[in-house]
Amino acid sequence: MRKPVAAFATLLVSFSALAVDPPAPLPKEGGLSSLVGYSGSVKILPLGKDRVQVTYEVMGVVVGEGGEGLLHNASVRCLGAFHVVNGAFEDESTSCVYTRPDGDQIFQVSKATGRMGVAARGTFTLVGGTGKMTGITGGGEFTRTGVRSAAEGTAQSYARSKGTYKLP
Repeated sequence: MRKPVAAFATLLVSFSALAVDPPAPLPKEGGLSSLVGYSGSVKILPLGKDRVQVTYEVMGVVVGEGGEGLLHNASVRCLGAFHVVNGAFEDESTSCVYTRPDGDQIFQVSKATGRMGVAARGTFTLVGGTGKMTGITGGGEFTRTGVRSAAEGTAQSYARSKGTYKLP
């Protein structure tokens, strides 16, 4: 009876050793290139005939270019606001938290200009993180395209971004 148990234990340990691949080390610096899909709630405060103030909270998912990258398969939550005059805005300000599959987070702020409900262009800055992302810096540019909302009071969009990062 002991031989089958010992053989099974040896086999189990052998398969376990084969099944566990240590994660590849993160490069200390590199490129960021991704597509992010967003959906969330939006509030619009009319300020007369030609102006509105917009605030929003959106959440989404990141797909890294080529199915890889520092943010591939991360989730993201953003809070933002902008002031619209005759359909255009020049002052969008957003703060985001990306949560990577390993649980580490990256914090980002961004600025953008554009037209309400259509497109925006802007820049982003990485301002910190948690775990292995502590002390991350970097930034880049993005283009966001709005799509027709699925329901009143919501917003959907996608953004393409390119940039760089550096870890301490």
